[in-house]
This record gives sequence, structure tokens and C-alpha cells, in this order.
Amino acid sequence: MKLRIDQKELADAARRAHRRLPNNPVVPVLAGLLIEATEDAASLSGFDYETSTRAALDAEILEPGIALVSGRLLADVSASFPAGLVDVVADEREVTVSAPGTMFALPAMPVSDYPTLPVPPGAAGTVDGDLLAAAVGHAAQCTLPIKEAAGSLVGFTGVHVAADGDHLIVSASDRYRIVRRTLPWQPDNDRAGELLIPAAEFAATVKQTAGHTVHIGFADSDGGVASLATDTLTVTGRTIAGKFPNIDGFFPKPDSAAGSALIDAAELVEAVKRAALVIEEKNPINIAFSENKATVRGGGAGQRGSSDIAADSDVDDFAISFNPHYLASLLAPIDGQVRIWLFTPSKPVLIEPVDDPTYRAVCMPVRLK
Repeated sequence: MKLRIDQKELADAARRAHRRLPNNPVVPVLAGLLIEATEDAASLSGFDYETSTRAALDAEILEPGIALVSGRLLADVSASFPAGLVDVVADEREVTVSAPGTMFALPAMPVSDYPTLPVPPGAAGTVDGDLLAAAVGHAAQCTLPIKEAAGSLVGFTGVHVAADGDHLIVSASDRYRIVRRTLPWQPDNDRAGELLIPAAEFAATVKQTAGHTVHIGFADSDGGVASLATDTLTVTGRTIAGKFPNIDGFFPKPDSAAGSALIDAAELVEAVKRAALVIEEKNPINIAFSENKATVRGGGAGQRGSSDIAADSDVDDFAISFNPHYLASLLAPIDGQVRIWLFTPSKPVLIEPVDDPTYRAVCMPVRLK
């Protein structure tokens, strides 16, 4: 095999693919990256039995072939070359990466031992990669840690995506928080679909596909293979072999609320963070709503702090407590004013941005004795 490629193209592809490889693979060849060159196309792939990446390379193919080389070495070596064209030449024994005045010879790994890459499912539609990255990246922060999941709770460890007409609905929950974001979706067919992917893996994938139109292929079954693809990168991942809980009924209905408070989201986040500075570990912060302000308090062990911020509220003397991290995380993606629907101090609140109907969140309060 022999191909000629721009140094930055090779270095970027190797760096991205290497980041998805396991640090201590059970099978040594899974630490490798597969370079394939046909008469018409070249690609660089990695696989760990759960996630596969295949990047199309813009290269001049001088001789078709296939080679497997250490992902870490290829990433480090390709990044060390000065800008310009590099040649990649491989035989059964070694892979040589060279440019005028510089050459590296890397040991080849046995291609015959490398597992077959999964076949991506057909694309069901497309979504804007930046919007998807923002939605999934935020939702992944609101999932249940894998070590806390067992049995029916396994669905809470992933980010759920479902196609519904011309909308793509991104949801996640850890039982104390619920987030839901609706994105524009361009379906390729009338077939509805959904997928549930482990949060960390999904967040890493959408970072790679940000900045591009993303084609999503839904898995045929729970635990099957789903795919996200751009024009130059295809990532497949195994979905969670379990169902995402039906959370629709857990969004409180505003018409049954005791009232609501209209408040600047950024100001509330800063007030929550200030109050959290003086609380003891795992203690909540408290928010007291009145007609024209909200007072955010925190304290413990002889220390305390409070902040008053403007709020337009139709409740008076309504106090409720929250885990500060949970509340701040749900407010973080909101720009401008947010309406918080209040029910009782022991019931979840509904969080809705005033100027963004695509986002909704629910936060469970801390019930004080």
C-alpha cells in the first residue's frame, strides 16, 4: 500500500480516531488503526467492539492495500511532521511515514486478527451537527452513572433520541432531573426511529460530528448498532439493551401549579453557585420566592450566605430547596428569562425558557425534614 496525503489531514484523522480507542484493550489489535486504500478511496478506522470510527481520507492513492498500525504511534508521528505532503507506505512488516528529510518506520500489526467493522444502518434522516452536539452534550450530564444503574435503571444511563415527524427529540434523566430538547429533523423516509446510547460515548461522538450535517441511522433493535455520519466520518455504536423510561407523564402541568416565577436564568445560576459555596457536602440551597424577588440561601456549620435577585412571581412566601448542582445544570443552557412553575415545596418544578420553546426541564426538590 502507498498513499500520499496532507500532513494535517492524516494527523487530525489519526488523533480523532485514536481518542476513541481503549487504553488497555483486551485484544492487542484493538489498539491499532486500520488504513485501507482502494483504487477510488482511502480511509482510517478504529474499533473497540462497542464503537467504530471510519474517516474518509483525501489522499492520492499510489498503490491500493491495507495496513494496521498502532493508533498512538500513528497519531504522535503524524502530528510531528511539518506542514506538507507525507507518504504512507506499508507492507506486511512495517508502515513507513515519510516526508523529505523525515522518516518513521512503525511495526505493522496483523490485519488478519482485526475484527470486521460493523455495517452502519441506513440513514433515517439528517440533523444539524452543532444543535445535536449541544443537546446531547448537555443531556449527557443529566444521566445516571453506570455504577448506580441496575435492572430497569439501565435506561437512565443513556441519552435517548427519537424521531417524530420533522422533529428529533433528545431526552435524558437521572430520576432527579429530566431534560428534553426538540431539534429540527429532516427525515429521509416515513419510518420513525429511536436510539439509546451510553451518555459518555454519545457525547464523544457528537463532538466529532459537530459543524456538519449529521445523518442518523437507527438500530433495528435494542442493543443493536446505530450510526452517526457526516460526509467524511462515520461512527457506529452499540445501543443500550434496554428501554428508556417513559418520562412524558413526569412533566408537571402548568395549569395545576400554585404559581410561577419569571427570572433571569444567568442571574439565578450565579446566585445558586454563590449559595453553594457555604453549604456542607450534599446539603441543599433554598430559594424563597416573593412577589418581586427571589432570595437564594445556603449555609451550614456556622456559615451562611444569601443573594436577592429580581423575580416577577405570582406566589408569595414560597420556599423550596434544591441540590445546587442539579438546578444549575438545568438552567445553564438557557439564555434570558426562564419561567419556573411551582407546585408544592415537595413536588418537582417545571423549567421553561421564555424565548425557547424547544427546551423543557424538570427538577426534583430536596425534601427537608
